[in-house]
Amino acid sequence: MTRDNAAGLARLCLDMVRRFWEIAAQPELAFRLHSLLGGTPAYRDYCEGDQPRVPAEFDRWVARRLLNPSTAFFREGRVLLAEEPELGELSLYFSVLSAIASGRTRRGQIADAVGRKESALSHPLSVLEETRLVVRTSDALRENRATYRIAEPMLRFHQLVIAPNEARLVRRDGERVWAQQADTISSKIYGPHFEDLAREWSMQHASPDALGGSASRVARTEINCPEHRHQHELDVVAIERTPNSTERILAIGEAKWRSEPVGLRELERLRHVRGVMSEPAARLLLFSRAGFDSELVTQAQRAGDVELVDMARLYEGG
Repeated sequence: MTRDNAAGLARLCLDMVRRFWEIAAQPELAFRLHSLLGGTPAYRDYCEGDQPRVPAEFDRWVARRLLNPSTAFFREGRVLLAEEPELGELSLYFSVLSAIASGRTRRGQIADAVGRKESALSHPLSVLEETRLVVRTSDALRENRATYRIAEPMLRFHQLVIAPNEARLVRRDGERVWAQQADTISSKIYGPHFEDLAREWSMQHASPDALGGSASRVARTEINCPEHRHQHELDVVAIERTPNSTERILAIGEAKWRSEPVGLRELERLRHVRGVMSEPAARLLLFSRAGFDSELVTQAQRAGDVELVDMARLYEGG
């Protein structure tokens, strides 16, 4: 697998992944595949006809295919780095990628994790950006404040699951390793990936009616709250740039990757944050893996400024 193939025009979007893997009726299964493998078409060839068809098969398939030291998947994370001649001190790059994968996404946090000064990370982070292994994203409201994320889901998976457990995986302990890593997978892979897709949906697939306009930029931010004396995180801030170069916030949103339906509490939190921001016209977006409870659905229908996006709508857009 070359970097050009991995990052080129053959890259598949989320809905195309669902169709490419022939699991169109299984949106959550498609999401899990996408969160671990991204949209690289050749990865299906790596499966040699062995792929999950329903969610109940997924965990055993991961152990059998992705965590099996005899498969190409097992080595792919290292291959992606080895193909980049610009990466000189590989141990440093591995450390930086591990820090980002584990949730240390700001430069200062990464520096603390790898034991280097922030100034010493300028070059490795620039190289990782240039090679498209890492993406730098500015805060929605603060251009000079940025976060980093790993661009290749397979590389993220390698750094979080395969690399730290390689000795056990070589001993064919994949099923137990996968089960023991459930919290890490949920909080460091599925959760962040769901947030990324919520931003992608808002940027590329949401209708003008849903968003209140057409987004020029979508990113995350943190809002200082004098009342609660802490910062409120926002997974989605959709911003429209008008012809006279002014910007307005179209919508703010929250993405929840959890097994319970989202309820009124999350809507009230968004309304509170909107008030703190003094953006009364901003629409409110709630994204949920497990859907929404009946009270929230009723409130959203009455409010007229709330959009509820479940897994099916995340795929279909609109």
